Amino acid sequence: MSQKSVNGSYWQTPPGARNQILLIPTSLEEKIPENHPVRLLDEILDGLDWTAWESKYSGKLGQPPIHPSILCKVLLFAMIRRIRSSRSIEYQIEHSVDFMWLVSGRTIDHSTISDFRREHKKELKDIHRQMLRVAIDMGVAKLSELCIDGTRVRANSNRYKTWTADRVEKLLKELDGQIETAMAEMETNDSTDELFDDGTSPAKLPPELAELTTRRTRMNEVLEQLQDMDRKRKADGINPKKNPAQLPKSDLDARILPNKEGGYAPNFTPMCVNEMTNGFIVDADVLVGNVEHLNVITTVDTIHETYGIDIDALMADSAYSTGPNISAMEERGIEFLSPLSELKCENNPALREDPTVPVAAEDIKRLPVNPQSKRFDKSAFVYDAEADQFHCPAGKTLSRAGTETRQTAGGPVLHVIYFGDECEGCELAPQCRKNPESEQGRKVTRDEHEEARERHREHMGKPESADRYKQRQHFGEMPFAVMKVCFDMRRFLLRGLAGVQAEWQWCCTAFNLKKLMNLLAALRAEQCKTAKIEI
Repeated sequence: MSQKSVNGSYWQTPPGARNQILLIPTSLEEKIPENHPVRLLDEILDGLDWTAWESKYSGKLGQPPIHPSILCKVLLFAMIRRIRSSRSIEYQIEHSVDFMWLVSGRTIDHSTISDFRREHKKELKDIHRQMLRVAIDMGVAKLSELCIDGTRVRANSNRYKTWTADRVEKLLKELDGQIETAMAEMETNDSTDELFDDGTSPAKLPPELAELTTRRTRMNEVLEQLQDMDRKRKADGINPKKNPAQLPKSDLDARILPNKEGGYAPNFTPMCVNEMTNGFIVDADVLVGNVEHLNVITTVDTIHETYGIDIDALMADSAYSTGPNISAMEERGIEFLSPLSELKCENNPALREDPTVPVAAEDIKRLPVNPQSKRFDKSAFVYDAEADQFHCPAGKTLSRAGTETRQTAGGPVLHVIYFGDECEGCELAPQCRKNPESEQGRKVTRDEHEEARERHREHMGKPESADRYKQRQHFGEMPFAVMKVCFDMRRFLLRGLAGVQAEWQWCCTAFNLKKLMNLLAALRAEQCKTAKIEI
């Protein structure tokens, strides 16, 4: 109904006319255009098998639950729309037409959304794999060539509220004092015998004392964890007294790590494995600390067993090019394209034709030096495979002296030890040995993966390998950029490793779903265009 104003103008709906009665009620179906992305999302997810999800709801009492496919659609669509918090999703369900259409007009509480997001990590992986199989069947994803990479995402924890071993020890002393005081008060109470039937059961303790006891037990576990971290840091040459290990108070699973933007903060280390056709995420996980290189072998084997597809090539940055990884990929017949993480020296003078001849005096300054020890690096020594010995920059021999097994984060590694036979009185001893006056000569080791590492070094030196490796930057780092910028995945909302892993799995599944939606939309647009031309 139009209304005429004072100056003669007509308005279709005057301001404040919200009480008009609609003669023909509208439906949600009419409000959503045919080409709306939410329809495509709904179509893709409806075509998947939800049996694994439905089995978790069987036999439950109470009100009929919301079908898991509806909640899954809501969470994935919200992730694509850059909406992450459960309360924000609840608001969208009540006020946004596309969300209303997706849930058929029902209301969903934010606590239901939050619990669902945390509790269905295993079932979500099943949906993730089903969508990837759809992409494989369409020919838009191929698992023959993969790329693995990791990043850092902030934990939901304050950087400045951390535990150290000293702080935990002080707190434990305070807790012991509080427990002693509480116990003394209980001894004066006539009901002590009723509280302690067996004298040991924490369940019989008063609430205040039980809470103190539980907290002390938890803090003892934290102290053991911090002391273990300090021991490892000491082994790496870090002084725990000057630079002690820290754990965030709000999330003990997170680790204080440097950020690319600068500074340190509580972080987790999410990782992704991507296929090299359209960049679909094949596998995803969240690790604690800088340990992503330890997960390569199990990840590759899991992908092979899950999809039954042989992997021809795997690309990764230098952090993944460890001896065990190189040997494992070689054993499995997988081409491993990853630059070696080692000290680089341009035109290394140690690589001379005759290693028994000393390096020229003018070239001594150009020999590679280890940045930690400030002595000649191992790459300054030339290995003679036939004689099984090393030659130092002075042309002298380092002979095999035995073996030792070193414990690493990836497991035990066998090392062969070589000692210098003619180090006494050598002019290069101050640059070569930590203690030039020691009777023991220079020590160099060669681990069990060294031969595989040498073959890998030769392979990566080929121009064709270098050209293929250039693809890694796009396919390996692109998903992280998309998820951080487009999905606002710069900081986790959940706490604890299990919660963070679930949240990352939702994000990776949404990434694949968005990519699949774009490819299907483009395919249908091309089909419509072709049909019009034929007509």
